[in-house]
Amino acid sequence: MILPTQFLNPVLLRCSRFDGYSATPAGPYASRTVYDYELEYYIRSDGGVRVNGQFLPFRAGEMNIRKPGQVVQGVPPYECYIACVDFLGNAVRSGSYSFGSPEEAQERYENPLLSSLPDKLTVGKRDLMTGLFENLLLNQDVRSDLAFFQVKSSLYFLCSEIFREISDRNTSGSTAAVREVIRRIRENYCEPLRIDELIAETGFSRGFFHRRFLTETGMTPGQFIASLRMERAKDLLSFTGTPIGEIGALCGYPDSVYFSRVFRSHTGMTPSAYRRRIEAEARESTGRSR
Repeated sequence: MILPTQFLNPVLLRCSRFDGYSATPAGPYASRTVYDYELEYYIRSDGGVRVNGQFLPFRAGEMNIRKPGQVVQGVPPYECYIACVDFLGNAVRSGSYSFGSPEEAQERYENPLLSSLPDKLTVGKRDLMTGLFENLLLNQDVRSDLAFFQVKSSLYFLCSEIFREISDRNTSGSTAAVREVIRRIRENYCEPLRIDELIAETGFSRGFFHRRFLTETGMTPGQFIASLRMERAKDLLSFTGTPIGEIGALCGYPDSVYFSRVFRSHTGMTPSAYRRRIEAEARESTGRSR
C-alpha cells in the first residue's frame, strides 16, 4: 500500500516502561510477531534483540525500531521505553490495545520515511528522547484535552527526531561516498571514465547521486570531468609544444575533432587559437620587460 507522506498520521497505541534488570529470566524471552510499529528506546542495556533470527546488541541511547510482521525475541537484561504506533491514524485501536496480543499485523506501507526506518538506530539528544517517552507514558491515560495534545505533539516530535537522525546519517554516508568518487575522478580524469559504473559502485540511484554530486562540486559529473580535462589541456597548450592532437589524447579525448569542439565550448576558441593567444601574450610580456 502506497502511503504519501502527507497522509502519515502517527497515533500512540500504548507506551510502557520495562525494567528487565529487576526480574531477569534465565534466558531469552519467548519469540513473538510484531503487529505494529514499535519504538523501543534503551535507558540501559547489556542485552539485545533477535530480529528475524539475527541478534542485535543494544546499549543505552540506542533504539530498536520494529516493523509489522517481524519476529523478535528479547535477550535481557535491558531497561527501556516502548511505544507502539499506528502510522495511519487508527486512534480507535488505542482504547482496546494490548501489547503483544495476537492480531492481524499492520500493513507495511510504501513510504520514503517509513521505508528508511532501520532495525537499529543510535539516537542523539538523550535527555530529549527520554523526556518525550516519559511524556507519552504519563499522559496516555489522562482524559483531558491538554493531555491528548501533549501525547500527539510528543509523538510527532519523537517521529520527527527519528527521521531527522536517519536523514543526517544517510547524508553523511552519501557525502563520504560521493567524495570518494570525486577523488577517483581527480586521479583518473584523463582516462576513459564510465559515470554509470561509478554510480553503481556507490549503490545510490542516478538521481540521488547527481544531486549529492552537484551539492559537493556545483557541477554534474560530466561537467566536472570536462572542467578538469580542459584545465589540463590549457596547461599543455600554454607550457609545452606538444601537438594539439596529442594533447587531446593526453586529456582523455582521442578524437582530435571532438577535443577541439569541447575545448571551444569551454573557452570560446579553438585549441590552436588559444595557443596563439598565449604565445602572443608571452611575446608582449617579454617586449615590455626589455
